[in-house]
Amino acid sequence: MADGTELLATITPTSRETMDDDLNSAIHAATQRAMLDGRRGILLTRVDYGSFTVELTPDVPYGYTYELEKI
Repeated sequence: MADGTELLATITPTSRETMDDDLNSAIHAATQRAMLDGRRGILLTRVDYGSFTVELTPDVPYGYTYELEKI
């Protein structure tokens, strides 16, 4: 089991429709991985207007998803 922050996905969608699908898929995959870990939560970060990252991090409690905007 990892204890630090783990980048799971970087998403750069080409449209609003693909953004929703891509983010939902990444969050679903992160949730599955978080359940195996049991100690880290999910951090969804909007890096800029067209780019997102999805990470598992001990900075977010297990079972939670936090959103952060860096723009």
